[in-house]
Amino acid sequence: MNKKIFLCAAACILCAAGIAAWVIMASLHTDDPHAEIYLNGELLRTVSLSENTEFTVDCGSGYNTICINNREIYVSEADCPDKICVKTLPISGGVIPIVCLPHRLEIRVVGGSSDIDAAG
Repeated sequence: MNKKIFLCAAACILCAAGIAAWVIMASLHTDDPHAEIYLNGELLRTVSLSENTEFTVDCGSGYNTICINNREIYVSEADCPDKICVKTLPISGGVIPIVCLPHRLEIRVVGGSSDIDAAG
């Protein structure tokens, strides 16, 4: 019985540590961020997040309209069937990209200096 309690407690601690690491990595701040837009695994375009803009990427089998506003980037419109890329929240840093699998499009925020602020 004690072994089961120990294993359950260890699993809970590992889960909590994993969630804490994910939150810290997802909230990394970049001072001068830019976004890299990949199509079919190849770098298509690099854009600065300091200028508000909107542009459309022709993916061959469809399109994605990408917006930059208030130092965040997001997909505002796409003609893919699931629209997961449109439903994804805007990103401004960290390690979580925006991905449109049907169009093989990926948006990553990179650049600048990253620092972790424990105070938030």
